[in-house]
Amino acid sequence: MTKKLLLIIFFMELATMPLFQAYAGGKGIVVVAGATGRMGRLVVKHLKAEGYEVRAMVRSLEKGRQVFGVDVTLVRADVTEPTTLPPLLAGADFVISAIGVSGRGEASPKDVDYGGSLALIDASKSAGIKKFIMVTSGGVTWWIHPVNWFSGGVLKWKRKAEQYLRVSGLTHVIVRPNGGLTDKPGNSNKIIFTQNDGFPSSSISREDVAIVCVKALVHKEANNKTFEVKNSGDGLVTSAVDWTKSFGAMIVQSDNF
Repeated sequence: MTKKLLLIIFFMELATMPLFQAYAGGKGIVVVAGATGRMGRLVVKHLKAEGYEVRAMVRSLEKGRQVFGVDVTLVRADVTEPTTLPPLLAGADFVISAIGVSGRGEASPKDVDYGGSLALIDASKSAGIKKFIMVTSGGVTWWIHPVNWFSGGVLKWKRKAEQYLRVSGLTHVIVRPNGGLTDKPGNSNKIIFTQNDGFPSSSISREDVAIVCVKALVHKEANNKTFEVKNSGDGLVTSAVDWTKSFGAMIVQSDNF
């Protein structure tokens, strides 16, 4: 009788769980912030290919459904509305943040790239997120950078968000695309990793950056490291990268903070 009662209670609780919790499996649940952006869409694509359960943060469910169809769990949330974040993160394992102002003027880099990132970091810490991956940008450490002149100081605010993440206590990875972002297919150009925030020598594919983020989830060698990724003839295409070796070669306390 007791066993039957316990089984009934178990299945009643299972039935009341959110759908994304009840059917989560595989490698874990990854929340993608900025999922409908050009970078975020590629992160979602490669997470699914690697067997992760994806939960896409969207400000509009209608737009999210147009982008992803019915194959991705959507949760309406906004980093500028911190009260929307706990339901988004409940039961999740990881976060990949590709948020940033779109350039249309509806919000400032201070509100999104900085304030929004801080809200997401705090909520992730409260939710017990295991690893937080943040995509920022090369050039954030430059004393003077032209991009800051006409974009509301976006690189300055991205750097401040990086600094907050490093002292948050979350296991994290900070990925800085170094150079202009393109929509060229991933695995087309050779890439390298640096930790000096040097001058960009070329553009880099958004898809290659997305692949790096997804690989950083599973490789502990990337934990708590900040690095740039850029195109270089001295590197390797992503399909040929030894991720353990490449992430392991970098250090935590680098000179590019």
